[in-house]
Amino acid sequence: MLPAKLRQRHRLTRLTTTLALLLAGLLVITAVRAERTTVASFDIGSGTTRLLVAEVDPCNAAQPRIYERQSRRMSYGADLLDHQSDRFSPALMAEASATMQELIERAQVYQPDRIVAVATQAFRSAANGEELLDEWRQRWDLDARILSQEEEARLAYRLVLSRLAEAPQQLIVWDIGAGSQQLVWREPGSARWGHVNSRIASVSFRNRALEWLNRPPGRYSPNPLSVDEAEQLAAVLGEWINPDDSAVIRHLVKKGAMVVGIGGVHGASLVNQLDLAPGNDITRDAIAAALASQIGRSDQEIGGDYADTDVVNLILVGTLMDHFGMQSYRVMRMDLTEAVLLDLMPGSSADPGCKPLPGAGPCRVPDQNTREPVAPCRN
Repeated sequence: MLPAKLRQRHRLTRLTTTLALLLAGLLVITAVRAERTTVASFDIGSGTTRLLVAEVDPCNAAQPRIYERQSRRMSYGADLLDHQSDRFSPALMAEASATMQELIERAQVYQPDRIVAVATQAFRSAANGEELLDEWRQRWDLDARILSQEEEARLAYRLVLSRLAEAPQQLIVWDIGAGSQQLVWREPGSARWGHVNSRIASVSFRNRALEWLNRPPGRYSPNPLSVDEAEQLAAVLGEWINPDDSAVIRHLVKKGAMVVGIGGVHGASLVNQLDLAPGNDITRDAIAAALASQIGRSDQEIGGDYADTDVVNLILVGTLMDHFGMQSYRVMRMDLTEAVLLDLMPGSSADPGCKPLPGAGPCRVPDQNTREPVAPCRN
């Protein structure tokens, strides 16, 4: 038997070791918790401004803890078209700033670590878009930038890929908003992107429809539409669609590519009119049936904040599906507020062509094709 003093010394040694291990574990837990960050993310689209406030784990950015979502109709694209100008009007800029003020005040309740924003087609087109963003940067310490169509499409692609249980052999992400439309895909097994970008979108098509149908000046809605007018719009739209772009998408669809639709037209307008849950498939037959039910109805009868574009959205998507050789596609309700959160994180990009970030932490992200972990990266 060990002497009493030696036994006491061994007990103290074990106790000291245990306390050291507990302290080290506490420090690790604290460090991990400290990595979580609260972000207010804005998607400033051509027709709608969206806010998402969420807490994000850098190693699991695809699963944020959502605190609040808000959206406001802000007709940036329509303002440019209505005034036939390349500048936002003073009235629109004042309204936009008031809307941002309200939304930022809502976000600040959660004391976000960062406030970030991305702006899309209307800001790409407006000569004073950067000027308006700069005013907001100075007023609210806003981290804001204008996305190119390619950047917008790739952010959407990565977001969709992060939400799929299994990566398809070929994925096409189809995003239609108020002012632009993007289809984006990756070549299987490579880092090459494929893009079809277009200005054929919800508000731009609605405004063309007003012209084609000879609606009175100052009118903002083509409704109610007759059967003949709907057929006329589909025919004229068919002439507007680029046949080379259609051929590319038709080829990919014929080879079995999975198509996922996101954005306001797919994830809100069509989902609501077809009474679908996000994650379901939208079929060509369902669009035809929904259009038949909306023929002859006024904006008041259709209801909602976007009645002026809902019916033409059915014509838009149905006609595009015909040109793409597409009978159905999956719809997911998501927007760029979520894509921005994913892009902010060091291990966010589900992109086999990325390079590891310098000094990146231990986060891992799945490879597009094998789903095997790869190094943290951002393209």
